[in-house]
Amino acid sequence: MTDQPPPPRLGSLELGRFIAAAFVVVTHLPALPPALHVLALGPLAVQYFFVLSGFVMVTAHHGEPASWTRPLNFWWRRACRIYPLYWLILLPVLLAGWQALPPGALWHQLSLNPATYPDIIPAAWTLRYELAFYLMFGLCLAPVIGRYVLGFWVFSVLWLYLPAPIRWCTWLRGWHWIKGGLVVKFLATANVYLLQTSNHFISAWECLFFAGLAAGWLFLNWHPPRWTGAAILLCGAALCLHSLGLSKWGTDYPNELQLPLAALGYALLLYGLVVLEACRLFRCGGRWALRLGAMSYPLYIAHMPLILLLAWMLPGHPAITLGVITLGVIILAAVILTFYVDRPLQRFLRGLRWPG
Repeated sequence: MTDQPPPPRLGSLELGRFIAAAFVVVTHLPALPPALHVLALGPLAVQYFFVLSGFVMVTAHHGEPASWTRPLNFWWRRACRIYPLYWLILLPVLLAGWQALPPGALWHQLSLNPATYPDIIPAAWTLRYELAFYLMFGLCLAPVIGRYVLGFWVFSVLWLYLPAPIRWCTWLRGWHWIKGGLVVKFLATANVYLLQTSNHFISAWECLFFAGLAAGWLFLNWHPPRWTGAAILLCGAALCLHSLGLSKWGTDYPNELQLPLAALGYALLLYGLVVLEACRLFRCGGRWALRLGAMSYPLYIAHMPLILLLAWMLPGHPAITLGVITLGVIILAAVILTFYVDRPLQRFLRGLRWPG
């Protein structure tokens, strides 16, 4: 990476982040009003989050000087961003139900270690993937070895999509001089690991993050004219519509074979959008867009505990009334958490750096 300043924060990204979080909230509302059913697009929002995460990682860390402490600083910043607010939301949930936790569950809930585990805050399953992305991307920031780590990571995910005869190396088994040898055994063992384990580091979900990485790199290195950005935006929208048609129009997740196409569509859509905003074809909100973007993580991580709490506190209320009250409480809580807890905390933590 060259030593250039990072691009300015784009309002379309921040507004998109908030809209995606709102889709997740609406998806989980109890007794969703019929008028809001069209907004129950939680799976679509999660895919967008993963693509956006890759885009932001590239653009936010563009131009940083290469050093061996760079991955440590990156991991420290991401941990400060994810964990404090998550722990704040998790603590009352743990206190309310700690007696029902199985042995070892406390570590899994507190650490968000990248593995499949039943979360007591349902939205936390996506954070486990995000942490896997961050752990690997931090290694990619290391000097000398970073590009090789990224290449191996991408290759390992692409391996999942090779045709079965190639993936399982059946074309080698007929060679008498190598049959039963170490090469076949090693490749077969690697294939079992990649395909038959609960692996958050090498999975189809990485396609979304990689697509965001590619879109971010393209945005930093290629500044097309407006008409090209508009054409890319339309191509991305067409691919997204095709992918949504295969996944019940955003109300379900695409399968592993459909995810790469969906990832490409979201990445092109995102890239075209930021190109048009960078060309000043439109402006997206200014400060209020940044504020809404800041609300997205508190909104996302706090909404399910609040939904369950209000359902327990307000039994017997009409479903529509409960849904309206719940939505109002969630928005109020997100405002308080964002501007009176999370943002002051982030300002303090930004002043800290990993020692050395």
